[in-house]
Amino acid sequence: MIPCAMLPLKRGLLETMISLDTNVVLRFLLDDVPEQTQKSTMVIANNKVYVTDVVVVEVIYVLEKVILLPRVDICRLLSDFLGFANVVHNPYFLLEAIQLYENHPSLSIVDCYASAEAKAYSNQLATFDKRLASQGGKHVNIL
Repeated sequence: MIPCAMLPLKRGLLETMISLDTNVVLRFLLDDVPEQTQKSTMVIANNKVYVTDVVVVEVIYVLEKVILLPRVDICRLLSDFLGFANVVHNPYFLLEAIQLYENHPSLSIVDCYASAEAKAYSNQLATFDKRLASQGGKHVNIL
């Protein structure tokens, strides 16, 4: 057993920031609920903020399936948002997942994320999905 004194004081990122949920990001991107858009804009514009991969994936899902935006517009919105200097996100494979999603319309964002993450860690991705196997990259193998 590791004594408590040996454990790090804080896990995760080394600096404190505000984490955003899906609805805050959506209100900011869509400007569709004025009061909430104003609040989300104030938080995002005036703070260092963090957006998790899960939130980004859910934002993409809502923009595609509920709002019915074309993929090219979704990817532009998200790439611009994630490019703000004060918006912190996973730098390892999130942007690659978004690019794969934009370039392969038959793949879901979840498939693209799984493929990008496996590639980033030099893993093989096993799937039963023939579309994913044919479009997800050389590291994706059908079972």
